Amino acid sequence: MTLQVRLLRRLRRWTLLLALAGGAYLGLRFETISLPEDRCCPVNRFGAGDRLIVDRHPPSVGPGDAVLVRGKEGALHLVVVSATREGGAFLWCSSDCPDCTGFDSAVDGWVEQAAISGRVLLGWVY
Repeated sequence: MTLQVRLLRRLRRWTLLLALAGGAYLGLRFETISLPEDRCCPVNRFGAGDRLIVDRHPPSVGPGDAVLVRGKEGALHLVVVSATREGGAFLWCSSDCPDCTGFDSAVDGWVEQAAISGRVLLGWVY
């Protein structure tokens, strides 16, 4: 076996290993969620039946971001962050669609950063 063949085999193995590690990272970090088609969407920029790509471990969340919040009852809500307090430790969240009621900080109060399940990066009609 020549040196060139041995190097190519090692290069193929390392390439495969890096591709598998990258795929595992993407699978652990991001998630695809489909919005229900039979209900309205509380965030104007998305519609019923849209698919969302969600970053499950966002480095930061700020005003204007669409996020998934786990409410006190344990349900997951799609909301928009309106304001932050104490350096981003608490978030004021609400739905921006007047036709569709959803989670609202006016009722439930400030939301802790730990209640954020993910930040929506992209949405499209599937």
